[in-house]
Amino acid sequence: SDTEFWDKMQAEWEEMARRNWISENQEVPGQVTISTIEKGYYFHTENPFKDWPGAFEEGLKKMKEGDLPVTILYLEAAILQEPNDAEAWQFLGITQAENENEQAAIVALQR
Repeated sequence: SDTEFWDKMQAEWEEMARRNWISENQEVPGQVTISTIEKGYYFHTENPFKDWPGAFEEGLKKMKEGDLPVTILYLEAAILQEPNDAEAWQFLGITQAENENEQAAIVALQR
């Protein structure tokens, strides 16, 4: 159920924080933060869709097709274009969770 999913996400987040796995200065190869607003979420630096018009809509299409890695790239591109798009952050978080990247999912969903 949805409640179980979010409870599990919260528990994992608290466990990572307890173990100091979450660091504001954490470096991840191939990814970079784009501003202090998005601090904590590491975007792919080699995103072929970063200037793609309609990246959010394309991401939703790819999500329906089940192509999670490409969906993530499109949604990240949409956020790079419009950093305050709460809906894009929400879908990015959901997709990261489905792609078993819990840390990225939590950070995105907090936006």
